Amino acid sequence: MIDSWGRVFERHNHDKEKQGFGIDFVTATSIAASEALLEARRFDAVIVDLGLRGEGEAAELNSEGNKIVKFIVSSQPIGVVIYTGQIQEAEDFSKYFVKVIDKSNGQHKVLEWIEENKSVFLGIRETEIAFRGETARVFFSQIWQRWKFWTDGAKTSGEDISKPVARHILAHVHDALLSADEDMAHPEEAYFMPPLKDRLDTGDLVTIDGEKWIIVSPRCDLANPKKVDTILLARCVEHIKVWTETKDKDKNRIIQHEGSPKQHFLFPLRDNEGNAHGPWMVQFHNIKSLPTAEAMSVLPTLRFASLSPLFVPSLVERFGSYFSRIGTPGFSS
Repeated sequence: MIDSWGRVFERHNHDKEKQGFGIDFVTATSIAASEALLEARRFDAVIVDLGLRGEGEAAELNSEGNKIVKFIVSSQPIGVVIYTGQIQEAEDFSKYFVKVIDKSNGQHKVLEWIEENKSVFLGIRETEIAFRGETARVFFSQIWQRWKFWTDGAKTSGEDISKPVARHILAHVHDALLSADEDMAHPEEAYFMPPLKDRLDTGDLVTIDGEKWIIVSPRCDLANPKKVDTILLARCVEHIKVWTETKDKDKNRIIQHEGSPKQHFLFPLRDNEGNAHGPWMVQFHNIKSLPTAEAMSVLPTLRFASLSPLFVPSLVERFGSYFSRIGTPGFSS
């Protein structure tokens, strides 16, 4: 099978100008060799045959390749295709991450899959280049000099500082990349979809009886649910018609909440199926409260997205400002 893949790729590369891309490939026939390759090199995509062997095992029918797929999806952002005659043995990996192709359909189906996802692979590569470059700049200019003090303290206390250092570097890199784009963010940056956290958080978007709501209770209340009786949500009203009918040059007024203190604009987003949702206007004057126990039990399963940390402060600040208005009395003549 490996020899046949070599011939397939060589034929493809012979006509790579017409194909639009070339393929550099290496092979491994065991789990250990596969893991070593994945750790030592960077790949755009991996083709996995489920019949990989463990160290010293015979080349008999098995589904050990599932272990390699698990290793990849837990550690590397690359394309994965399972090419196998044992489709029933392929574990139920998310279809968004792993493509399963039956050998009976032919190796050309794998090449078609690579072609279909080429832009994704190139995008990931460009993203990694930008990230590594900015990480190197930030590391040597701002972190390296102080890291010694972190490690010295860790040696004394025995504390694992790998995650704090990673967060510190990522925070620097995020701000540096945002600053490089003059603080201009892409709408998709406004959301984590699906939500990253297992528990409820401020800015979580939920669907209740077909309506969209956003959690506006403070994080301190959500982190200490036994100390509060209710969780607050604000209604999100779709603004699709106005958004689509407004010229791009005039959309900034909508993004600025149409000048109204009682509402807050949320960008449109696309789900994993490519379906468009939103935009919405959060209605600060339309508030729902749920008993804390009910909210903590029910709402996590109703979430479909969360505002990213970059966009939560604005929501919270404007929500607080709306309810802290004092107002002035009217005057009679």
